[in-house]
Amino acid sequence: MEVTKEKENKETKDPKNLLEWGVFTVGLVLVLAIFAYLGYETYTHAPMSPELSVEYWPAPTKAQPYRYHVLVRNTGGETAESVTLELVMQQGSTVIERSELQIMYVPQESEREGWINFSRKPATANAVSARIMSYQKP
Repeated sequence: MEVTKEKENKETKDPKNLLEWGVFTVGLVLVLAIFAYLGYETYTHAPMSPELSVEYWPAPTKAQPYRYHVLVRNTGGETAESVTLELVMQQGSTVIERSELQIMYVPQESEREGWINFSRKPATANAVSARIMSYQKP
């Protein structure tokens, strides 16, 4: 009787076919590759400060004819928090008007956009310039 039980157990087990082993192997290789990559990135990561740059251009609308579109880009290795930037309209060395924009977060390798409105016509100025005034590390 014991022989028949062993024979039944052997008959009920399905041997794995080649496709099942292939799928298992591919899955295992992918999981190990992801763990290896994440481990390498964690080991070689060097913290860098935020590297912020500003781009701006006129973007008038009917309701806001003196509006500027502002793009802040962070190419550094860390998030910048409470970014304050300033757009200045100048006539020669005289400042005609200045406006500020504050952006809460600019994560690493990303960009954020905003708009600044002037109360005077930018065409009356010789130059419009922008600068990052301050930011914090979270």
